[in-house]
Amino acid sequence: MKPAVADPFPRQIELRPGRRRSIELSLEGGRFVARIPASSAGPRLDAALERLRGQLWDRLQRESVYTDAALAELATQVVRSHLNDLALPPWSVRFSRRQHKRWGSCSFDGQRGTIRISAHLVGHPRWVIADVLLHELIHLLVHDHGSSFQRLVQRSPDHDRGRGYLEALETVERVGPRISATLPLEEDAALQAGLFSAGSPD
Repeated sequence: MKPAVADPFPRQIELRPGRRRSIELSLEGGRFVARIPASSAGPRLDAALERLRGQLWDRLQRESVYTDAALAELATQVVRSHLNDLALPPWSVRFSRRQHKRWGSCSFDGQRGTIRISAHLVGHPRWVIADVLLHELIHLLVHDHGSSFQRLVQRSPDHDRGRGYLEALETVERVGPRISATLPLEEDAALQAGLFSAGSPD
């Protein structure tokens, strides 16, 4: 069994008003955002958010890449699977919470490459992140998107669907991941009773 690992995201959860009588916690741009019913507050709300946070974290560990170390490991797998015959220069990779307009970027100083992947991809499938990594790793050798570049990206059987996934993602109003968990208040009468007593002792 793998040891439990604490999630690496900021501890503070941004609270926003929700339209439903349920609590929804989502991961957006590398941080947690909660949509909660009006007037809900207190220790019971805090407990509910921690419960949902744990559910999301468990899901992320199963389905996505969420730390710089895991991202680097995935990038190494991409190189071994698709670019192992190429002499790539030394490189490093990490997530960037400042990268909002591009999914990935690659810079090369003549000796070492630096790859940044947008934190907006945290929570999305591993194969999507792997496709972005492949794109940026190829840029270590090929600096344009010409025929040589296209031949290399097509080495991945997931490239076309990865590109389609990202194109679809860019059409939504809020670009970024939305991996979420919801706790319907109707299913927890005790929690529901406590949430709507803002300012009163628990």
